[in-house]
Amino acid sequence: MMQRLSLDKAVFEVRDLDAMQRFCQEVLNLVLLLRTPRGATFELGADEYGHTQVLMLLAAERPSPPRRMTLEVTDEEFPGVCERLRRHGATLFESEGSSAPGCAWRVLHCEMPEGHHLQVISIDPRRCAPASLQLTTPHRQA
Repeated sequence: MMQRLSLDKAVFEVRDLDAMQRFCQEVLNLVLLLRTPRGATFELGADEYGHTQVLMLLAAERPSPPRRMTLEVTDEEFPGVCERLRRHGATLFESEGSSAPGCAWRVLHCEMPEGHHLQVISIDPRRCAPASLQLTTPHRQA
């Protein structure tokens, strides 16, 4: 499951609801929770408290201006998401390694319908610095 990291609203007003729905189902592999003639709601995943996070699409004469949405996936989910998004033209960016635990990011970037941008991020634990690595301050002798 994906987790939304963007602070922006998870509601996109779109001119072509069917095209954006296909992208969410076929490319992102999101579960459609509800479809009406004027909207579609997808399940992204659950937050740390177990609350379901959703992405809503609303049909509109004047669509939302293009913006960026950032989603996070687990290390285990990343290969499948990466394969689907790269077939859609996504670019993969990876950090060169990490000098701190938990910092070896992988970022997929692709364009969504109607000019919106999607970033999917994940941490690659194989490229993170060991958890035992800690920065210490030298002690001064009195």
